[in-house]
Amino acid sequence: MNNLQASNYTLLLSFVLVVVALLIGYKEKLGIDKDIIISVARAIVQLFIVGYILKFIIRSNNYLLTLAMILVILFNAAWNAKKRGAGIPNIFWISFTAITASTALTLGVLVLTHSVKFIPQQMIPITGMIAGNTMVAIGLCYRSMKKSFHDQQQQVLEKLALGADHKLASMDILRSSIKTGMSPSIDS
Repeated sequence: MNNLQASNYTLLLSFVLVVVALLIGYKEKLGIDKDIIISVARAIVQLFIVGYILKFIIRSNNYLLTLAMILVILFNAAWNAKKRGAGIPNIFWISFTAITASTALTLGVLVLTHSVKFIPQQMIPITGMIAGNTMVAIGLCYRSMKKSFHDQQQQVLEKLALGADHKLASMDILRSSIKTGMSPSIDS
């Protein structure tokens, strides 16, 4: 079971899912056909390149290479989360710090309790799952926060005019945004 490989049949089934998404997008006039095709092409290239890199890292079983790959995953997740928070000052570093902290805490607990070993086969996929889930939560939080600040700008300005500090004036929006970001994790 150590040598799992994708067969032509599984690749064909995956492509059928892409075709279904394209058909739905076309039928419903969603305007996402081009985005889907570009995403699939990008995914194929990325998976091909990442596959060779991961194969090398896993075979070498090197502590520093594993840490380097974890940093790449964290950087990539923060970079993608940054897109959802465009316009917020220092958003990349805020995202990177949040994703790194949550991932390090979770991985630390898993390693210290011996639930996982610090080997590439375990650390890289688990890091990807944790960082990916955190990235989605942060992206939802940013999107909700930006929309709420836009929609409730007048209320925030009124609170500020009445003497509230920035934190107090925006606390309801921040709480609501955090709840929105945490919803998928709570639901799952």
